[in-house]
Amino acid sequence: MRFSIITPTCKRPEKLTRAVQSVLRQTYTDWEMIIVNDSPSDMGYREFASHINDARIHYHVNETNRGVNFSRNRALDAVTIDSDWIIFLDDDDYLAPDALETFHELIQSRGDAKWFITNRALKDGTPVTHFPKNNSWYSYAWSYLISKRCKGDATHCIETKKLQNIHFSKHIKQAEEWLFFYQVGLKTKIFYHDHNSTISDGYAAAGLNFRKRTWMEQLETLSILAYEGAHLGFVYHPTFIIYLCMRFVRIFIK
Repeated sequence: MRFSIITPTCKRPEKLTRAVQSVLRQTYTDWEMIIVNDSPSDMGYREFASHINDARIHYHVNETNRGVNFSRNRALDAVTIDSDWIIFLDDDDYLAPDALETFHELIQSRGDAKWFITNRALKDGTPVTHFPKNNSWYSYAWSYLISKRCKGDATHCIETKKLQNIHFSKHIKQAEEWLFFYQVGLKTKIFYHDHNSTISDGYAAAGLNFRKRTWMEQLETLSILAYEGAHLGFVYHPTFIIYLCMRFVRIFIK
């Protein structure tokens, strides 16, 4: 059983090195790591690239800065044919030593599950992922997007076959991952297991978080997502319309 770990990176070679080291220390060893560098002019990555000596690590560099969504899509397209499961790992996060072993055990014991979620946690062990009940099933659209019963960034492990023809938004440069996971959620439910699989430094005060954008920028972003969703046929899914309307309302009602 092979795990494909996808890691986009931009201007953080030192933290990327830490993320890679956490993968190399995994107790489960059948994996590949696909790294896409989105800061080609950053000389700090030269030393990192020169020290890659594990054939399981595949390192790609974008010709120009294209954004995290482009980088994740490029990595998805580079996954090898023998990949069974895909895990997303940001360059400023790192895996707990038993993360892959935990997913392997879950997959072995829960053959009916095709999408597992475990915790993303802070260094002190405090999870930023919050689900109502351990070892339970959830709908991404209803539980995560609409009712907000499930909250916080998480560690996602998804069967590779479920991601065929699914990509991150191609018209938005930064984030808005929900459209990607919404597509996955149309194919399968989430099985949540309470385990701190990914460790995070926390959240930076600056960034491109949706709420930090101007209302005009937010409106433009949601308009693009509405267009993409319509192109994908999601206008026929009530949960897509409900969630988009919720997001539009929140722009004007804080």
